[in-house]
Amino acid sequence: MSTARATAASVQGDPAGSRLSAAEFSAISVLVQNSCGINLTTDKLELVNSRLQKRLRALRLDAFAQYIEFVNSSAGADEFNEMISALTTNVTSFYRESHHFEHFAQTCLPRLVTKLNAGEAVRIWSAGCSNGAEAFTLAGVILERMPDAARRNLRILATDIDPKSIERARRGTYSEDFVQKLPGNYLSKWFSPSANQYQVNDELRNLVSFNILNLMEKWPLKKKYDVIFCRNVMIYFSRPTQEKLLQRFSDLMNPGSFLYIGHSERVGGPAASSLKPAGMTIYERY
Repeated sequence: MSTARATAASVQGDPAGSRLSAAEFSAISVLVQNSCGINLTTDKLELVNSRLQKRLRALRLDAFAQYIEFVNSSAGADEFNEMISALTTNVTSFYRESHHFEHFAQTCLPRLVTKLNAGEAVRIWSAGCSNGAEAFTLAGVILERMPDAARRNLRILATDIDPKSIERARRGTYSEDFVQKLPGNYLSKWFSPSANQYQVNDELRNLVSFNILNLMEKWPLKKKYDVIFCRNVMIYFSRPTQEKLLQRFSDLMNPGSFLYIGHSERVGGPAASSLKPAGMTIYERY
């Protein structure tokens, strides 16, 4: 099916009724692996079928072969982003894996304050930030210790491959259910209620910049970082890809900086020689 016909089908075609074949799954797996590093093993066929059936219906395409051709075409760039959004599970919450934020507040943040007081820059990266909850949690922890943080040389970069996630993060609006588990007075202090939702206040927003970034591509990052959070992202990658990513993180970190990763992830490969364990799924740069 030509690109022109695939585009036309998105307007005039019938809802999809096909199922994803093994060969089509393989084609999608290769595309996603080469572009994003995401490793779709064969046990994910039913999951991919279920999630992408919705995309076929949205485009009114009749078959996965048409969908694959469209996504691979120049006209399918936006749909490629939709596909990645559909295939990645953006599960997050404020203070998720709270022991990381406790370590950040008790061990890491005092070092950052010392650097800031000495006139040095502090850079923090939330990689795979999803809807922004992780980055805003970091901002809240920092502001509890340093209320004037926005006037210091401190910035939090939050990135994700999914444009929809970045759009949600930039809005900084969360449902009442999503913010219920915030500790203490954080909800009233850092959020404003609005029509059964809560909006992040400017104090937090001013510390965080959100950008789209594919971790498999070149990083437009010029300075080294003092803190990197990359949690529950590497589980999507093959082990060799994980090891390459960890080495890239290590190369970007200042001595004495910290890397926080997901509960089922571990540092291995060449990066293990420069990152020492500092807690449960926490690593310090030598």
